[in-house]
Amino acid sequence: MALPVDSKGPPGFKVRPARRGDAQGIVTILNEAGAQADPQTFTWIISHPEMEVLVAADPLDKVIGVVSLSHRPLLKVGGRAATIDELGVSRAWTRKGVGHELLKRAVERAKVLGVKRLEVQTFQGVTDELEAFFRNSGFERAQVGVFRLK
Repeated sequence: MALPVDSKGPPGFKVRPARRGDAQGIVTILNEAGAQADPQTFTWIISHPEMEVLVAADPLDKVIGVVSLSHRPLLKVGGRAATIDELGVSRAWTRKGVGHELLKRAVERAKVLGVKRLEVQTFQGVTDELEAFFRNSGFERAQVGVFRLK
């Protein structure tokens, strides 16, 4: 995985590649938001060649945010497509720039990979606040139909 080495984000936290020992912190953040994440799946994801996970960590290296990026070749875009599958921030760290920094790093990584289409999926309702967050980061709402097998 060719993620950047530890690097400072805005004051108070750093962004770095996720490690296996981050599993419980990541699962806790995602489950706070209503996911059904578990440490075993995280171990699988972090080992997958087309998945990349970054975390934001506080000064004591405790995970306070996570972003995961999956990427793959896709015929209909004529190259590589990527999806930001997870973006979560601990409640104690919301509105402190953590989510914006993680999203920015995922976008930067997608550019390095030569991604032709980058999407964010949310399985929660799209609130005005969430839509504003993504619009302020350069994303627009896509007009797509998604069908899910029951």
